[in-house]
Amino acid sequence: MFPARFLASWLLVSALAGATEYHVTTTGSDSQPGTLAQPWRTIQKAASTAIAGDTVNVHAGTYAERVAFTSRSGTAAQQIVFRRDPGDAAAVLVTQAGVTPPNGTSAIITITDCSHLVLRDLEIADYKTSGTNAQQKAKLPVGIYIHGAGDGIKLRNCKVHDIWQSCSTLNDFGANGFGIAVYGDAAQPIDHLVIDGCEVYNLRTGASESVTLNGNVTNFTVTGNSVHDCNNIGIDFIGFEGGNATPALDQARNGICSGNTVTRIDSKFNPAYGGNFTTGGNNGTRSAPGLYVDGGRDIILERNHVSDCNYALSAGSENTGKVASGITVRNNLFHHCHVGGIVIGGSDTSNGGLSTSSFTNNTLYGNDTTGQGGGQFAIQHYVTSTIIQRNLMETTASFAQFVLKDNSTGGFADGAIDWNLYRATPAASVEFIWQTTAGAFATWQSAARDPHSTFITGSTGLAVTAPVVGTPGSGFALTATSPARNAGDSSAFPFTPASGEKDWAGKSRVAGGRVDIGADEYMDALQIWRDQWFSLPDGGPQVGASDDPDGDGAPNLIEYSQGMNPLFSDRASLPSLAVAGNTLTFRYRKAASEATYTVEQSTTLGGWITVSQTEQNDGAGLYWRSVPVSGNRLFLRLRVTSAQAW
Repeated sequence: MFPARFLASWLLVSALAGATEYHVTTTGSDSQPGTLAQPWRTIQKAASTAIAGDTVNVHAGTYAERVAFTSRSGTAAQQIVFRRDPGDAAAVLVTQAGVTPPNGTSAIITITDCSHLVLRDLEIADYKTSGTNAQQKAKLPVGIYIHGAGDGIKLRNCKVHDIWQSCSTLNDFGANGFGIAVYGDAAQPIDHLVIDGCEVYNLRTGASESVTLNGNVTNFTVTGNSVHDCNNIGIDFIGFEGGNATPALDQARNGICSGNTVTRIDSKFNPAYGGNFTTGGNNGTRSAPGLYVDGGRDIILERNHVSDCNYALSAGSENTGKVASGITVRNNLFHHCHVGGIVIGGSDTSNGGLSTSSFTNNTLYGNDTTGQGGGQFAIQHYVTSTIIQRNLMETTASFAQFVLKDNSTGGFADGAIDWNLYRATPAASVEFIWQTTAGAFATWQSAARDPHSTFITGSTGLAVTAPVVGTPGSGFALTATSPARNAGDSSAFPFTPASGEKDWAGKSRVAGGRVDIGADEYMDALQIWRDQWFSLPDGGPQVGASDDPDGDGAPNLIEYSQGMNPLFSDRASLPSLAVAGNTLTFRYRKAASEATYTVEQSTTLGGWITVSQTEQNDGAGLYWRSVPVSGNRLFLRLRVTSAQAW
């Protein structure tokens, strides 16, 4: 028995080895040990020292340095974490303000061949080119640059901004810059990358992207980020640019892009597209999408919010003979983009295309605000084996363009475009294009072999309000009378959501027995409550009014009415009594706004009558009635009657 006991003890010591906390401050010294009492001065000192399990607390302040992490790796169980010190509210700013980048690619933070490295709550900013155009073209500034191979790198809640490629030569596609650039340029991939909760903004990227995953990058998640006010592409997933000699490994792939907000991405004043940075000079081509898949494969883009970009989303390939494939675009909100909503395929016959992809349950509203003819959904060259279904497309423009296939390349099966809802104002001039032929909806529907879609001029029942950043599902929700409700399938053609699929607000994708058209699934208050706790908006086991799944004595109807958790015993949230002298005060909540709440009294637990005292409330959801006691006992109860069908 002794050897086994000895082995267990050794494993425990091994697991704890290296778990050291270091500190970096603007008043420290790299000759010190890096403790809280004797901190280091530079982040680079910590980057060259930390090993698996270590946490580096960077204290608030400005750090004028470039930081390189090279072959510095933790493990899945013992990550290396660099973070703003939890006790500091002010920013940790890592900057190259006023520094001229060297020739080639250089970044404020470079991560090369690292694994299980976490950067959290850091601000990376102010790296700008300067000098003659020829000099600037040779310089490529980056905020965060990840390349080589690695596993489990995570960027969480970081800010990257004011990274500028300042080359002003018109149409100079050699001038590039990036906010966050991830290049899988090794034989082994960059695997399980996470970019979450970051803000990337105020970039001048030239011909490049604000956030890009390029080449041998797989199993990634890009979630909950905000990318805004940049002069080229927002978030890009790239393949076939030569980063890996094996084509199947030269693609960003097997990833999720979810819950991101991308807005004000505009190449109009970008010199790489004919602009000159200012509103008073030349205006360039507006061709920058908020979300872009350029040669990537097997990527889900869902529940993203894109607005005020040149295009909301583009999917295809810029490389001849190559295609983006396995792209799933679902439950997104795309609105008020300058040129168009979704555009797919190659922009020219010399480009590649798109295959085996799907565009489902998206809401596209009011795109092509500049009237340049991009419509709500444009189909370009070499699109095959792709479906476009259950999307809500609405425009209030006088020239309303919807699905535009202005080419004869590629092909769609019967019903591949189906169950969509299109809406224009009654006086609008409406245009659909199929195989270069423009026509009204009925003509197009027959040519496109689209049997179940609908075109209307009446209301779609959208509650069009500005979405609140950080509040999933806010804005553009369906109302109860929407013709999109329960209109996305039929008993003959039933819809089944993918595993884990949710609507724009994070609700279950089917309620009321059938799927809705567009990004939002309408639910009444009871359905929302049942979906929140049971993922069963239409009811099911343990969801009935009298069921008590947590066993706390409060049936579901009472839990619902009081805003309680039906899966956790929380009796403290039930209605309560307080005694003061000869008065009983009965307190309760009205979490279900459609229900009827009646306070009743009795002295015998029978013959209940409604109390007559005035109801009072604190304005924050708590209600009460104060009832005098005339004898030696009085019973009070709350009767809840739901208007919903349980």
